[in-house]
Amino acid sequence: MSEDTKKTVNPLWGGRFVAGPSAVMARINPSIGFDRRLWAEDIEGSKAHCAMLVAQGIIPASDGKAILEGLDRVAAEITEGRFTFRDDLEDIHMNIEARLAELIGVAAGRLHTARSRNDQVATDLRLWTRAACERIDAELAGLQAALIDQAERHAGTVMPGFTHLQPAQPVTFGHHLLAYVEMVGRDRGRVADACRRLDECPLGAAALAGTSFPIDRAATARALGFARPCANSMDAVADRDFVVEVLATAALAATHLSRLAEELVLWASPAYGFVTLPEALTSGSSMMPQKRNPDAAELVRGKAGRVSGALIATLTVLKGLALTYGKDMQEDKEPLFDAVETLLLCLAASREMIAGLEARPAAMRAACAAGYLTATDLADWLVRAAGLPFRQAHHAVGRLVRLAEAEGVGLDGLSLSAMQAVEPAITEAARAVLTVEASVASRSSLGGTAPARVAEAARAARARYLGGGA
Repeated sequence: MSEDTKKTVNPLWGGRFVAGPSAVMARINPSIGFDRRLWAEDIEGSKAHCAMLVAQGIIPASDGKAILEGLDRVAAEITEGRFTFRDDLEDIHMNIEARLAELIGVAAGRLHTARSRNDQVATDLRLWTRAACERIDAELAGLQAALIDQAERHAGTVMPGFTHLQPAQPVTFGHHLLAYVEMVGRDRGRVADACRRLDECPLGAAALAGTSFPIDRAATARALGFARPCANSMDAVADRDFVVEVLATAALAATHLSRLAEELVLWASPAYGFVTLPEALTSGSSMMPQKRNPDAAELVRGKAGRVSGALIATLTVLKGLALTYGKDMQEDKEPLFDAVETLLLCLAASREMIAGLEARPAAMRAACAAGYLTATDLADWLVRAAGLPFRQAHHAVGRLVRLAEAEGVGLDGLSLSAMQAVEPAITEAARAVLTVEASVASRSSLGGTAPARVAEAARAARARYLGGGA
């Protein structure tokens, strides 16, 4: 026997093995370095399983009492930082079980009756993911609240709206921010959907085929707050759809945050000057003393790729797996843990940036002078007042824009005679629609940018998403 294989045999399956793992196996196999964060869920699941075993007469009540008391002692040790996590015990489940055996003796061996690590880890991970969904939803709601607050404050603050990053039509800053409220609202809907679908308990599926013991799976599901047990024992241990769904939701939410971050980066630049970001969320330059860089926004933008990468990594792990469990599935946890924590951090940073930014209405209004933002309003006026078909009105206003560009003026800077030379139907009354204020005020259709509509939409969003008034 080589030195590499002269390792201690794992006490939980020593009956089958006579030699321990090689040095390489000892490095690649353990997951305790990252799955230790499931300790609370593991103990919660073990307590529910133990109580069920006692209630069903599968293990003696005295052993059940010792197990529950021992699990409380293990939890206290972990909470107080006195627990020793051992790589040779591979994962959090075996670390806890081994320590339980040290504390209460042979009774600890009864805890794993009618249970496998396969259904155990699936249960632990569902519990952790369910709690993660609640944390994500709370942060998403916090971002919505910050956006709605600013939208109400700036329901009438005029700014350029863009398509293709080119000036398009005037909108209000509040209207722009409410677009993100809707994006985040859909993210919250996806979180709720994912949480609803993961609300099934794998415990009792055992390794893959169920168990011959007279267990009560409904009881353990209720004890752990699940709606029901998983219907099929093989699917219960093989399923990681809930991980993928949460990662997909996280990736899309991070993409939304990245889009918002990109706009904050642009708006905070001197070329735009639309907002000033909170100083505490920016940084300076080691060389250029004048710099104030939007680092928090840039990092939110950058970390979106990390969250999307977690989704792709997990899909790739799962795509070739036959039923039921393979050790490949150990690779589901690090991407999930990292993506959730990354998203939560980005949400917190985004909320603080939005809550603390200062809008610069004068700069926004000045930017509306470029790009002929009221061109569509003039075309609409020709349709309403002169009865022109819209396409004819569109062509006429396009020619007027070319003329204004040549003269270096806005549309409202053209003389009436110059405009009538292009389109005789234009009258002096048309000038009333050429201000940006008139333009935004006229966009009063449902979901439009008219300040009154924006204020109304902000109130409705607060009620719909946050459950009431300010």
